[in-house]
Amino acid sequence: MKTRLTIIITTLLYAFAAFGNVQAEVNKSDFDVAENIIEAVKNIDIVSLNVLLAEGATVDTVDEAGNTPLMLAAKIGNPRMLDIILRHNPQINERNNDGNTALMISSEMGVVEISRTLIKHGADLSMKNSDGFSPVQIALRHGHRDIARLMRSEHEMPVSR
Repeated sequence: MKTRLTIIITTLLYAFAAFGNVQAEVNKSDFDVAENIIEAVKNIDIVSLNVLLAEGATVDTVDEAGNTPLMLAAKIGNPRMLDIILRHNPQINERNNDGNTALMISSEMGVVEISRTLIKHGADLSMKNSDGFSPVQIALRHGHRDIARLMRSEHEMPVSR
């Protein structure tokens, strides 16, 4: 009886150990997918981005600077990539490590079409980054008066310096 109990316990321990290894592989796999979606956006690899998102990759994963795929797409200024990401309902007002949102990043980069799309998808114009600047102020600081005018016209917000 004691031998049988030892065998059962040993078998269970191996089973739990194997489950732990499977769990570790799943966690490693999740990390790889997150890293891959960030790389797909950085490389403007639309095919890989579509495949990863279709397979359930988390659209709000972040890189080492806290940037989401949406933020990276806003920085790159690729409307098609932005549209693909937006179809997967990302957190539009998520902040990176500097407190910037995708709209703040697009305001700095100066791509009107990207800013317009983000505003239409509910980007918050009243948020401020870690330095205390709103998207309108960021646009003005970088000489993008057309984006500042867009924001004012979209939300009847005064453009001030």
